[in-house]
Amino acid sequence: MAKVKVGPRVKRKGGGQKAKALKVDGLAAQLDASRAVIVTEYRGLGVKDLQGLRRKLAPRGVEYHVVKNSLLARAADKTGRGAMRPLLTGPTAVALGAIDEVELAKGVVEETKPYRSLKIVGGFVGGQALGADDILALAKLPPRLQLQAAIVGSIQAPLGQLIRVLNAPFGTLVRVLTAPRA
Repeated sequence: MAKVKVGPRVKRKGGGQKAKALKVDGLAAQLDASRAVIVTEYRGLGVKDLQGLRRKLAPRGVEYHVVKNSLLARAADKTGRGAMRPLLTGPTAVALGAIDEVELAKGVVEETKPYRSLKIVGGFVGGQALGADDILALAKLPPRLQLQAAIVGSIQAPLGQLIRVLNAPFGTLVRVLTAPRA
C-alpha cells in the first residue's frame, strides 16, 4: 500500500498567474511614472553589489530593479513602450526615475562605473528605444537648466545688440544737443 502525503501544499515558485499579473501591473505603473528607462545586464554581480548600487542610486531619485524579461516585456507593451523589447536579453535590471532623462542617465553611468561586469544595454527615452551608445552620449549632456540658459542667452544676445543699434542714433542726437557750446 502506497503512502499518502498529508499536510500543507507547497506553492510553486512564482506565485501563479495572479501573482504574475499583479507584478506586470506594478511594473506598468512604475514605467508610466518614469520619464525614462535604462536597461542594464547585471551578469556577474552579487546580491551585495546590487544592494550597494541601489543605495547609491536612491538619493539621485533612481530606482533599480532586477526584473524578469517576460514580465517587463508585457508591462512595456501595456504602457506603449513595446519598442524596448529587443533590449530585454540576458539577466536584466532596469533603472527608473521620474527625474530628468539626462540626470537619470548620468546617475546610472556614474554609479555603475565601479562595476566592470555591469553593462548598459540601452534605454527608452522620449518615446523611442535607444542603444547603449546613445545612453552614454545622453549622460555627457549638460543638465536641462544649463541648456535652457544657453538657449535663452543665445536668443537674448542678438536682441540686445539690435536694441543698442536702434538706440545709437537717438543717443548721438541727445549728446549733440546737450554738448556744451563752444
